Amino acid sequence: MKKKLIAGLLACTLVAASLMGCGNTGEVQETSAEETTKENAETEEAAETETATEEEAASQEAGVDGQIAIITPSAEHGWLAGVTYYAELRCKELGLNYKTYQSDNVNAQANDIQDAIAAGSAAVVMFPHNDEVTVAAQEIIDAGIPLVVFDRKIDVDYNAYIAGNNEDMGVASAEYIGDLLGGKGTVAVENVPSSGSVSTERVDGFKSTMAEKYPDIVLVDFTAEGFAQEQGLKAASDLLVANPQLDAIYSLDDESSMGFIQAIKEAGRTDIKAISGGGGSQNYFKTIAETKDMTLFSATYSPIMMMDAVDLAVSLMKGESVDKDNIIPTTIVTSDNVEEFFDESSPY
Repeated sequence: MKKKLIAGLLACTLVAASLMGCGNTGEVQETSAEETTKENAETEEAAETETATEEEAASQEAGVDGQIAIITPSAEHGWLAGVTYYAELRCKELGLNYKTYQSDNVNAQANDIQDAIAAGSAAVVMFPHNDEVTVAAQEIIDAGIPLVVFDRKIDVDYNAYIAGNNEDMGVASAEYIGDLLGGKGTVAVENVPSSGSVSTERVDGFKSTMAEKYPDIVLVDFTAEGFAQEQGLKAASDLLVANPQLDAIYSLDDESSMGFIQAIKEAGRTDIKAISGGGGSQNYFKTIAETKDMTLFSATYSPIMMMDAVDLAVSLMKGESVDKDNIIPTTIVTSDNVEEFFDESSPY
């Protein structure tokens, strides 16, 4: 009996010791976890510092000092995605320290401008939503920061401006459609007020050329909220209901054109002979090549010109002189030459 009691007490002692041991191990593990978390945080902070240092060193190696701010609208359609892609690609190629800012509206873009100024940006490349951002953009100039304006002109004394020849896109499209229709017919003209000077210049070029060279062609205005395919589909659906007979549609953008084509097919219309476009969309280029029942073409310039905007900013940061206005000429893409413009690597 005594032996059993001693054995039982020994077993309890061993269990207690075991439990105490587990408790001590837990404390060690907890302390170890805290130390690991602290070490990880210190490692991440060191990595961030090292990255920032590398970016500064890379910029200095590229011959510039400071960060470039790339301010653009959010990529609501493919051309805008291409713009951001090519801006970042060029910055990486040159080893620049850069930061991108994207916004959904004018007010948000004005805030982005404030943030870029506060961050001490050495230069700004800005794709304005429209001319409503003019007051905010003037603060960049007032801060003494070089400003490169891209695609949409605003009323500030910028250092450089780069864009496609929007007016000439309208002129070239009018000539192509006018000749195709033999100078007679009815043409719907897309207007996109939200795009600011882009819409104004393209429409003005188209209408002035039509009035001068093809006075017998009747023009019908219609409005789209934006260039996205869905917005083009909605605008064209209303247009087709209101106009039972059309010979062509003057589209300001390739993605709008894709929406127009969808609306025409859904409505079962066969009267429309031609649709223009603009912007350099690979999807639209493929559609140009595949479409046989109407003539599709694009009066275009590529978002790749955003790389030139970054180059202008770098030159300004180096104190070099640049041309104030840089206009990219229009290219007409048709089924005859569209294969020359296929680019599988393009995000647009």
